[in-house]
Amino acid sequence: MFDHKHYVPVLKGRDGEYGAIQSTNAESRGNFTPLLELPPIRWDFRERKPARTIDEHLQKVTQKIERAWGSERTLFLDLQWIEEQERMKDGEHPVRFLFRSARARRLCLIPVVGLLRGEDFLAACAEVIQQDCLGVCIRIQREDFVDFADMNSELRRVLDVLQASAQEADLLLDLKALTPEAQQINPRDVVGLINRIPDLPSWRTFTMAATSFPENLIGLPPSDCSLVPRLEWSLWHNVLMSRSALSRMPTFGDYAISHPEPSEVDPRVMRPSASVRYTVSASWLILKARNLRDHGYGQFRDICRELVQKTEYCGREFSWGDKYIDDCAHELVGVGNLTTWRKVGTSHHLAFVQRQLANVFGSSGSRAQLF
Repeated sequence: MFDHKHYVPVLKGRDGEYGAIQSTNAESRGNFTPLLELPPIRWDFRERKPARTIDEHLQKVTQKIERAWGSERTLFLDLQWIEEQERMKDGEHPVRFLFRSARARRLCLIPVVGLLRGEDFLAACAEVIQQDCLGVCIRIQREDFVDFADMNSELRRVLDVLQASAQEADLLLDLKALTPEAQQINPRDVVGLINRIPDLPSWRTFTMAATSFPENLIGLPPSDCSLVPRLEWSLWHNVLMSRSALSRMPTFGDYAISHPEPSEVDPRVMRPSASVRYTVSASWLILKARNLRDHGYGQFRDICRELVQKTEYCGREFSWGDKYIDDCAHELVGVGNLTTWRKVGTSHHLAFVQRQLANVFGSSGSRAQLF
């Protein structure tokens, strides 16, 4: 499918992320394969119950994927945030429902599984794998190396249940959140984890994903510009520099401009601020204004005017998101909503990481560059 020069962004299945991948062109789509996580069912804080049924929650998923990504390229789909006991109204497993719907639309979706997924979930995925013949993605975490003394046996168990082989499976090592306390995470430890994965060259693809994006922006000062280090980029690059010690070089993966854990706040008390998350070489540039409830969405124009004057701004032709920033600064488009700005930031991030990877794996054969 792809090699270590590719890119695997882990994206939340919300409208902003769908819009961001829809904004990419055909050439760009050849450089990355999204792993889309379906969000959990939203909670109705007023009624103290789920805001939707599982049928309502999944009804338009494949339609959105078709519109955003099309049917020509593969996409990883993960249902880890859907409760194990959930079933459609007619009793069908959500995995069977979604992939049956995807099959009708001729989508190329690959199911994602983990070592701790339930038997019913794995059984449903096994049926999908046999019907679609597109393989499977197995997502392992740091904790799995602690929980399972014999990683070889555990991976073999899951593959046997799925009736799949390593050659038709994509392996994702998900390091998840790199907290500020872990800034000095030793790349040698990560190399050690990678080399503990049995028979790694046999897997169809191998990706390492992580992120240091904060869970929220509450700790960042308002009416200010902050830099948040992209620890996952420097970690991956340092691991890559240890290539002589690696059994296989990993593809780069991250969580774009999101934290790994889904968060949900009671909208009755939520006071989000106007902010733009803008990816730069080794950091995210976070331009944050005051809360929207009291000061309005017009603040986004001021943020955009500030951003387009910065040397880090990549220019309006760089991505759909960059064009929107420039248009907003010049009052050629509206100020949008929070979904708009998630799309803007993700669109820019996808383009920026692809440029970074192109620089690292330049055709000149020169020493790989970090920026």
